[in-house]
Amino acid sequence: MSTTSSTTTFGNHHVVATTSTTTSTTTSTTTTSTRPPAPLAAECVAELPVGLRVGQVLLPLATQAELPVVADLAGRGLVAGVVVVGAVGDGFPMAVAAVQAASATGPVIVAVDEEGGRVQRFEAMLGSMPSAAEMAALPVDVVRAMATERAEALAGLGVTVDLAPVLDVGGSPGIGDRSFSDDPEVVSTHGIAFAEGLMAGGLVPVVKHFPGHGRANADSHDELATTPPLDELWEVDLLPFILTPDGAAVMVGHLAVPGLTGGVPATLSPAAVTGLLRDDLGFDGVVLTDDLAMGAVADLLDVATAARLALIAGADLLMIGGLANVVPAAWSLIAALDDGSLDEQWLDEAVQGY
Repeated sequence: MSTTSSTTTFGNHHVVATTSTTTSTTTSTTTTSTRPPAPLAAECVAELPVGLRVGQVLLPLATQAELPVVADLAGRGLVAGVVVVGAVGDGFPMAVAAVQAASATGPVIVAVDEEGGRVQRFEAMLGSMPSAAEMAALPVDVVRAMATERAEALAGLGVTVDLAPVLDVGGSPGIGDRSFSDDPEVVSTHGIAFAEGLMAGGLVPVVKHFPGHGRANADSHDELATTPPLDELWEVDLLPFILTPDGAAVMVGHLAVPGLTGGVPATLSPAAVTGLLRDDLGFDGVVLTDDLAMGAVADLLDVATAARLALIAGADLLMIGGLANVVPAAWSLIAALDDGSLDEQWLDEAVQGY
């Protein structure tokens, strides 16, 4: 197939993005794991000190002004990358380049929330994009092209990952016009087109918030949100996620699902991450948690404990809130390895997963 492609980086995972498919350019080794094929060979992971392996699953949030601190952490191998929050300015490309240059473990993830509408970090630099709800009124090809144009601009500034599109069906609290529609078909066509456009422009898209925040009863930024029962999710909310394109990642939301998670957030539930997403839907890509410092989790657990439980649940990358959480989260994972509550294989498979 002849297409125009571009190469982007997700941690140590180099992928080629096109308008229709994304293919790993890294040769995987065969292991006994049931997790995705590893772009980072198992023997290479095993040779990393435990502290470095722990760091490769941690993804803190930071402002542009805090990127020098991220560079220091990356230089010590304590983070897999960064989610840049808040508005950015002219010094952003240089600050990101400094983080990449400092990294002790190779290319790092530079992720942003660039959905359009009220969630976009580069509006001042690149102009405004419409919200998902507004995009739903546009032809699918226009949405795809818009995403490609934005991705090319972001990649040129040093961004590697866009935490978008939102595949939630419906505008529940915390979602609103971030959703394309309350019709799963519209969410699927327009949301997947946006994801494909991002890949064509050189970024890794992260579809969110699995298994579907659109009909939840609360805003998970503030408190644990509960979705409709699992059998209803299969009829509506899960439909767009089933179509997640190869090469995209999935963000799991802090959503309690009756009949699945037993009252705990999906981010911390093996039944949701390993059972529903990986086994039932067959997703074999990278899994991120939503921010573990959000109210839905913080009301129940500290970030360090949540990080351990999310890794056990099957996540590959853990969004852990601010930079102050990096060291506590790392020590929590190391302590869990020492006391046996965290199997070293789970950690290694998470690192291999991206």
